[in-house]
Amino acid sequence: MTRQTPPDATGQAAVPYPPDPPTGPIPVVDPPTEPIYSATRTLMPRRTKGVSLLGEYEGGGYDEPRYLVDRGDGQMVLVSRMLNAVLGAVSGDRTLEQVADRASRDFGKVLTPEAVRYLIERKLEPRGLVTLGTPPEAAPRANPLLGLSLRRVLLPVKVVRRLAAILHPLFLPPVVAVVLVALLALDIWLLATGHTDTSIRASVGSPGLMLTAFAVLLASALFHECGHAAGCHYGGARPGAIGVAILIVVPAFYTNVNDAYRLDRRGRLRTDLGGIYFNSVFALVLGAIYLTTGFAPIPAIIVLIHLTMLQQLVPLVRLDGYYILGDLVGVPNLFEQIPRVLRHVVLRREASPAITGLRPRVRLIITAWVAVVVPALVAALVNLLIYVPGYLRAATINIALYWRSCLIAFDRGDVGVIALSLLSIVILVVPWVGLTSLLLRTVGKVLAVVARRRERARKRYYDQVPGGEAAGYEQVGAADAPGDNR
Repeated sequence: MTRQTPPDATGQAAVPYPPDPPTGPIPVVDPPTEPIYSATRTLMPRRTKGVSLLGEYEGGGYDEPRYLVDRGDGQMVLVSRMLNAVLGAVSGDRTLEQVADRASRDFGKVLTPEAVRYLIERKLEPRGLVTLGTPPEAAPRANPLLGLSLRRVLLPVKVVRRLAAILHPLFLPPVVAVVLVALLALDIWLLATGHTDTSIRASVGSPGLMLTAFAVLLASALFHECGHAAGCHYGGARPGAIGVAILIVVPAFYTNVNDAYRLDRRGRLRTDLGGIYFNSVFALVLGAIYLTTGFAPIPAIIVLIHLTMLQQLVPLVRLDGYYILGDLVGVPNLFEQIPRVLRHVVLRREASPAITGLRPRVRLIITAWVAVVVPALVAALVNLLIYVPGYLRAATINIALYWRSCLIAFDRGDVGVIALSLLSIVILVVPWVGLTSLLLRTVGKVLAVVARRRERARKRYYDQVPGGEAAGYEQVGAADAPGDNR
């Protein structure tokens, strides 16, 4: 599933409220001659084409409400009430003075034209939401380090929305109840009768049955993504394309459901859980086929489907469990909270507004999540660094062996062994492609951080302005990202 979250959503998403910006003229730090914002009241800011205000972000975990803005290019942005008031006042035919007057009425506090221009230039224009003069070259897009890479579309938007419209009745409450009860009965029957153990024994060691099982699991994974799309459609949002990508080092399907951010918490959770629910529906269909045909691999495949469902619930990376936890606590981008929590808890620095702006219960849950996920990710990284030479050597040897098996099977005309060997080679190659992509993106992000720090140093006098870190934004979704795709 994809709801890629902030670069801090689409990218990808969670910067709580810092202090309000100055409501009077912005003082000049250097030089102290002509005011920075002189002769600006005749300027007419306008929203970027496609930008629309979607109202309050329901179920947020912040002390103050957040507001959702659709940028029109597949990116969703969360803004503060003050920035939302400024955005609402910008119409393209109002001067800065008129925008300030209208925004002041909506916000409930006086905002001068100088303060409004400051917010536009320092907060809204860099996010691609408002234009005041020359438009920025390109608005930032979500690209989380632990998100999907090398994405390719499998099913275009039109096809996905038609499928979602056909399948969404499966979310009717009576249907959901029947599916869950039937799945429980199927599981009990398979375990009690020993069909599962017999199926596993029959499937292991048979290339044909293993290939069949793999193909059925792929179909189940694709149907999983249809579940996210149908859940999104059921709630009234519009799902996007379904595609395939690499999640860190493994291949994964994804569905663009960024539009689900416009839904209430219940609708977002339905979208989150839709994939796992459709896995249950798929398992029931397989159970019915098994009762009809007695095809041996089916009980083993049902077990594997259950294991993938449990794996999806783990909230350590951007799988379904990550989005479920984020929607439960009302904070779209949990990974953005990690450095803030660590600076406060480990380095004993004063908590940033991003942390203090969270509700106490939400802050506690996120801190506990950070305490679990950081050691797990560090352990995984250390393990990778230690064993990567051995992994590479073993993968090279196994690829050569599978290629040799493929050539021998080709001479014998054994299609099953050929397909299984080629599939095994692909499975061994994909992690290295993913690692290479991850390394390149890491280097790119490090260089981007260095460039931003230099830019901040060059404009340090802006940071000395009172309220210079005014009311934040947060990008929460990317058009064809997963998971943050799901």
